[in-house]
Amino acid sequence: MKKLSLILLLLTGFQVTWAGLSISPIQLYIDKKQQRSTTVTLTSKELPEAKIFEASAVKWTQNEKGEDVLNPVSDIIINPKNFIIKPESSQIVRVGFPKMPDMDTQEGAWRIVFTEVTPVNKDVDSVSFLLNISVPVFVGKQAPIDLKITPVTRSGSTFLNLQNNANSHIQIFKISIIDGNKKEIANNSKMKYLLAKKSDQFDLGHLNIKDWHKYKILIKTDKNENPFEFHVQE
Repeated sequence: MKKLSLILLLLTGFQVTWAGLSISPIQLYIDKKQQRSTTVTLTSKELPEAKIFEASAVKWTQNEKGEDVLNPVSDIIINPKNFIIKPESSQIVRVGFPKMPDMDTQEGAWRIVFTEVTPVNKDVDSVSFLLNISVPVFVGKQAPIDLKITPVTRSGSTFLNLQNNANSHIQIFKISIIDGNKKEIANNSKMKYLLAKKSDQFDLGHLNIKDWHKYKILIKTDKNENPFEFHVQE
């Protein structure tokens, strides 16, 4: 029986290369006042063999726990939906809406999922590693950063609850706690999207901080090259 290992790539940065395949850009933005569609390019670099892909779309939301919820949709045009990428070649895929969703007040989020298909002539006794690449699509205006930070103690550990009050997403790369001597005493490098009006908690381990106003919180995001500086409002 054929054994398949499915690898899901949730992309961060401007371009990602994995197993000889690069994706650019890795975040897609559509503003209905400027454009109804955009493109993503998949390029093979030292790819050992041709790969077959199918593309589909899902609506992306988050529940109250900050967990991603993905629901298949058919209101996004993807062209082409099926394609073959040969070694040392590229494929441009256009993504757009036949009718633009109403996102005047709050950004909407989708994902385009590129799923590798096993060739029909593949050796049935071989082990295949199939790519499943998920590219975010954001529709609407990008709002200024607006985070509310609340420390939470649970089971002896300190968590920071980050509430994204903005009408658009933010991607968290790293959170650092800096003391009065400019020394980092804790950090969390969990990469996480917070969609508009959503929140999540970030574990900082065992900390004994009583006067949070004496500490700086540095948060590296996709909104700026340098980290943003915050203070807890007690």
